[in-house]
Amino acid sequence: MSTLVTRTLPADHITPVRAYAALRAQSPGRSSFLFESAVSGERWGRYAILGYRARSESILPSGFDPFATLSEGLGQPASTDTSRELAARICQSWVGFLCHDTVHQLMGIEPWPEEMYLGRVMKDATVVVFDSAAQTMTIAGLSQGAVNRCAWELSHGPEQQSLPALDPEALPEHLETPVSDEDYAAKVTAARQRVAAGEAEEVVLARRFRAPLRGADPFDVYRALRLLAPSTHLYFLDFAESPFAPGLAIAGASGETLVRVDQDPSAGPRAGGASPVEALRAAFSSGSAVGAPAPRATAISRALEVGSRRVYGGAIGYLGPEGAEVAHTLGAVWIESGYFELMTGARVGNGSEPHAETARTHRDARGALSAIRAAQEARKAHDIAEEKRAAAEKAAAEKAAEDDAPRGT
Repeated sequence: MSTLVTRTLPADHITPVRAYAALRAQSPGRSSFLFESAVSGERWGRYAILGYRARSESILPSGFDPFATLSEGLGQPASTDTSRELAARICQSWVGFLCHDTVHQLMGIEPWPEEMYLGRVMKDATVVVFDSAAQTMTIAGLSQGAVNRCAWELSHGPEQQSLPALDPEALPEHLETPVSDEDYAAKVTAARQRVAAGEAEEVVLARRFRAPLRGADPFDVYRALRLLAPSTHLYFLDFAESPFAPGLAIAGASGETLVRVDQDPSAGPRAGGASPVEALRAAFSSGSAVGAPAPRATAISRALEVGSRRVYGGAIGYLGPEGAEVAHTLGAVWIESGYFELMTGARVGNGSEPHAETARTHRDARGALSAIRAAQEARKAHDIAEEKRAAAEKAAAEKAAEDDAPRGT
């Protein structure tokens, strides 16, 4: 069993967002994460959790039981008096996501041909937990050196540029909908007919929105989204490129908790009941993006949709030997291979009107789409500022050269 080291410091001089940005910049090419929460869209939750420099990562391949893999790698709590602290618990936890397509495996439904993996997780990260009530931050790591380095790095990041004014109605540049509104409405009609025929009570039918990255920083999507759509779960995962999978980031907001086990870090040890991984397995197929009854509704949506949902209707959070908190992912932006992607869905019942449900998917996507546009605008502002700085430096150099040039008599 590993030995954890923790250190608690005052946190009146730095915010979780700024600290995370610094740690992310200090560890290029390494995976990291940030979790926050907001209550009723007005008040930030007590804890913000961030982590970086994970010592191990795993890809959960399609065709294998991801829950078995998570259970095998979970291990036991560290033998230390600090193991009950939230930061220490998450340091020992798997942190990452499961795709919605895990449901296909649970229900024996054919996977998508392009479905290479069902999730990605990281473990043994150096973790920082901000406690807004106590105005402290607690760092947990697997060595004293890791904790000390984190304490220095979280306050020595690059200057963070302000976001542009946020427009909740703005759409990303070059927005694409691979399935047109007309085609989506036709799919809603087909789903409604199958519901009317008694094949299911309700079917959730998803669709995709897509926009080019255009040099934007994925973290700026998160920064905008936490202001545009504050929610119970706010999350940003940044997975570095590996020999087995490309780099990707996920930014999102969710009001739906899928699993919570021993959330309170001051609680005593969990007595009996299902393990966190077993609890996640049991809850996974009952999320609100599945439909009812789940096996039939999932089979219908699989037949009508045109590709993997990825993380839409999946799960994001942490699973550890002492507990878990996992959100159901409905408002997530997936950033990979130079594109932003997000999905929304309509709940199709016997009385659903196709064009109304199509319009609903646009409304439900609005917050995430405007966050993407804010990130694109932030990149433009950065480029303009850099051009002005370069022009000013050039002008200053030319003037200095002119002043130093010999003058005739």
